Amino acid sequence: MNSRGWRVDPSRLIITLIFLALALVSSVAMAATGDATRGEQLYTGSLAMTNGGSPCIACHALSGLSTAGAANYGPDLSGLYADYEAEGVMAVLESLAFPSMEAIYATRPLTEAERLNLTAYFAQVAEQQAPPASSLAGPILLGIVIVFAIVALMGLRRLKGVRQPLVDQVRKQRGIKA
Repeated sequence: MNSRGWRVDPSRLIITLIFLALALVSSVAMAATGDATRGEQLYTGSLAMTNGGSPCIACHALSGLSTAGAANYGPDLSGLYADYEAEGVMAVLESLAFPSMEAIYATRPLTEAERLNLTAYFAQVAEQQAPPASSLAGPILLGIVIVFAIVALMGLRRLKGVRQPLVDQVRKQRGIKA
């Protein structure tokens, strides 16, 4: 191809595009390769942050932890991974662009390994929280069947106890034999 004096070799263009695609795929795959156990340790503070930052549990709550993990200065992070997925969580942990966090982490940023481990931990928490899609279908269906059965039984009893004598009385008045 020739455009304004530039000559582009199609094979080099294809190789460059393949290289960029592989780089993108490897960066996305890298986001999910953290250690969830180390991420939990970093979150709870049982493993210190490399640069001396405060553990997440100091300000944030997370479901699945005891009441000691119910801090409420910052938002609950239980749905963080479900909302942003790996790439978004990594971006949040990299920038930490929240006024209250900037003061803490401006001189103590999270390392790449810490971000990967915390992301893996948030992914694990999200996976444990997700209820199976059909878990409520059975009990709801059973409840509906029970309600209909109760209504049907009450209707039958009413037919025999109240309505039947009325039907018999009308038949008798009209001269209709049962």
